[in-house]
Amino acid sequence: MGRTGEWRAARHTKGGQLADLRQQVAVAEAALIDREAELADLRAELFAFRLRYDARVGSKVAELEEIEAQIERCQERIDQYRKWGPKGPPHLRAGATYIPVEEQYRRAWQQPQEPPSPPPARPVDAPTQARMKKLYRQLCRRFHPDLTQDPEERAWRTEVMAAINAAYQAHDLAELQALAVERREGREGKEGREGREGKEGRGEMAALRARLEQIRRRLGEVEQEIRGLTNSQTLQMSLDVKLARRQGRDLLAEMAAEVEADLGRKRAELDWMVAQLKQLGL
Repeated sequence: MGRTGEWRAARHTKGGQLADLRQQVAVAEAALIDREAELADLRAELFAFRLRYDARVGSKVAELEEIEAQIERCQERIDQYRKWGPKGPPHLRAGATYIPVEEQYRRAWQQPQEPPSPPPARPVDAPTQARMKKLYRQLCRRFHPDLTQDPEERAWRTEVMAAINAAYQAHDLAELQALAVERREGREGKEGREGREGKEGRGEMAALRARLEQIRRRLGEVEQEIRGLTNSQTLQMSLDVKLARRQGRDLLAEMAAEVEADLGRKRAELDWMVAQLKQLGL
């Protein structure tokens, strides 16, 4: 084979390698988009469940924990009185300020107002959910930051994807559609031109390999997060709630009732200890 034949063979081999790399990148991109969509669905599901849990059970659990802490502080004060007398331990006698139990009690239950929780995702029917998922994946294919090598473009895409993820998790189809229209023009054309120029000015083979490695690295991160959420106690609890609902039970209501019963006992215990402290003049 002459030099011309060798050059043609090498060119053919390189072309085959490029085609294979392009195919690998396309497959990896599709896998990444699919798993990113699954991760977004899982996050949205867990976020909605946490809101329901906090509203019905979590606030009662927080109150129970605070009452238990108050009981522990009251018991410590009673123990100090029995051991050191009404003046308390030596380190409290040198001008240290002691806060009366009534004031401690008032401060504990005059909690500062917490910022309002973000609104839960609006319920949508199955056809709307399917439209949202399809649009979300289309937007991911256009704007995912891991699908570009340019640092400036990547930063811009990260910002866009944050807005897309927020709209998707909120089940806001109108916002997703607005983002699709708003971002249709602008930097996408720039990336296309730069991509073509890059292929001519730089080695496409190296660029494809780097892109493939980047996508695979991000895919591994997504898989790890999905595994973490799948194995979380929150997801297990949400599954238990769904199973109980199929059996005609409201598991969150049962949990809230159990915590409320504990609250009743702990409130009575705290009231008794506060009365004791008052009798001791503390």
